[in-house]
Amino acid sequence: MSQRTRLALAFTATLALGAALPPVFRGSVLRMQRSGEMEGTLSGPLRRASADVALAPAAVGGGLIFNGADDAFISLGGQQGQLPREELHVGALVSVETPRRWGGIVGAVEDNAEAETGWVLGYDDSAFTLMISTEATDDGDGKLITLRADQPYEFGRLHLVTASYDGERAELTMDGVVVASSDAPGGPILYSGEERLTVGAYRDVNEMFPHDGRIAALEIFDTPFGGKLAFRKRFGAANPTPWTDATFDWRVQPYLTWPSTDAVSILGESTWPSEAVVLFRPESQAGWTEVTSGTPGSRLHEVRLEGLEADTKYFYQMNLIGAAKGDAVPVLEGPLRSFRTAPDSDESAFTFTVIGDTQTNGAVAKRVSDLAFEQRPNFVVHCGDLVDTGGNKTDWTETFFPSMRPLIEHAPLVPVLGNHEQDARLYYDYMSLPAPERWYSLRYGAAEFFMIDGNRSLGQQSEQLAWLEGALAASKAKWRFAVLHQPPYTSDSNDYGDTTKTSSTRGDMNVRNIVRLLEEHGVDICFSGHVHDYERTFPIKDGAVRPHQDGGVLYITAAGGGGSLEDFDGTNTWFGNRKARRHHHLHVAILGDDLELQAMDEDGRVFDTLRLRAR
Repeated sequence: MSQRTRLALAFTATLALGAALPPVFRGSVLRMQRSGEMEGTLSGPLRRASADVALAPAAVGGGLIFNGADDAFISLGGQQGQLPREELHVGALVSVETPRRWGGIVGAVEDNAEAETGWVLGYDDSAFTLMISTEATDDGDGKLITLRADQPYEFGRLHLVTASYDGERAELTMDGVVVASSDAPGGPILYSGEERLTVGAYRDVNEMFPHDGRIAALEIFDTPFGGKLAFRKRFGAANPTPWTDATFDWRVQPYLTWPSTDAVSILGESTWPSEAVVLFRPESQAGWTEVTSGTPGSRLHEVRLEGLEADTKYFYQMNLIGAAKGDAVPVLEGPLRSFRTAPDSDESAFTFTVIGDTQTNGAVAKRVSDLAFEQRPNFVVHCGDLVDTGGNKTDWTETFFPSMRPLIEHAPLVPVLGNHEQDARLYYDYMSLPAPERWYSLRYGAAEFFMIDGNRSLGQQSEQLAWLEGALAASKAKWRFAVLHQPPYTSDSNDYGDTTKTSSTRGDMNVRNIVRLLEEHGVDICFSGHVHDYERTFPIKDGAVRPHQDGGVLYITAAGGGGSLEDFDGTNTWFGNRKARRHHHLHVAILGDDLELQAMDEDGRVFDTLRLRAR
């Protein structure tokens, strides 16, 4: 019954680590040996782009090492009639070295907007998962339900993970313990016909999240099997020794968020579990103060420095102490950097950068942020869409953070959520912001910033609008700025209606609800992103153009951080003033009653300036 394929990798017997699996059982449709060799009726169409075979040492349980997309086994197709339908029983010896929002061990899944079919045994940022779509959960185009383990996996350790579905009940186990179950599924597994069996990644037609870790054994059955105990007997116990082929290094080098007169947050991420130690001192002193993260087993580190002096330059260095490997305790030193705390006087001068929609174009975002850094701003306001896909970790680690360095190593980041963040957990992991983080206010010198989540409701009875009204009413700041992703007013060509053929709402109608409050409470400028261009409106009040000194609010779209550029309506709007279709950032300087703003493109050319006097 079994069909063997060597996947064009020229495996030999000398690659095998440990004993081979027992002979194929009835109902076994796919299994992977510790050497990575595949067999079973589903193995024939599986292909792997990489010809490199890397195996972990036998002393730590062995297993095939997966480090990226090229290491995944992906079906060429033609398997729909062979995929498990009535029942599904999967077991794997697997380790995870890079947590992902969508991690995949093995599966055949499609997850596109509301269309969700197939199944996948995988993991998220901290726990193993089983996602499965069946006839009972079908809402018209398929719906995946998720079983999530109630216990976390351990970095680099092989775990025995099993998932079973008998047509009525789904169960997930880890190391012999039931960690999740559900009676919600029912009937045959639902497929669309587009699914491709994949080992070593979470993959569908438009997403690819490769596994980083090991798979030491894997087997799939489509008929009743003995469950977790049978898999344990078949595979053997999981080796509890953590192991990684990664070097101890920075995944994300240290950066700054949430500035205030007496505090700032420093964050960083390592490839291994470690503890962070931050050294800091004011420039006027020689001695260092030391603060630890207090989370020795973490890879994502956050240290809040408190008790600082206002308007003072500080040096800092985040170092990491890694988990011991044998007798060695690795230490990783971060770069020596500096920052300035916020001033506590309304008369103090300061500058800040405004940038938005950096998204996926890291090269452009890097040019823009480097130009912003030339001005050495005190902090950075980001209008949202920091990344292209908020749940994709590599968008953060390989695009956003590298493109924003060294700017955010010296100038703390003050962001709002964009729609591309998808409200993903990674945004909250990487940002340290005042509660509840989705929206917040920040006082800096003579200014106060009201950071708004335009993705959530801003209707008249909404929690966020009530917060905004209270925060604005309580503000004593001379300068007041609203920041959100979606623009209340825009002359864009087609985001809110195709202006070449019909009418447009000229802005997001959900966030338009804040306009009344901005006018009533004397907000000077509302910064936004979303529409990939630059626009500065005339001051607006009561639905008409009014001078700033008479209470008019200026709306500035600053969404040129890297996303693909958009265009404007061919005819000017009643509020349209300055427009530019180019990548850019804003440099804003405040000294007492005076504000100066410059818009600068990615080549360093200033293309708009604004000067305001405080009301």
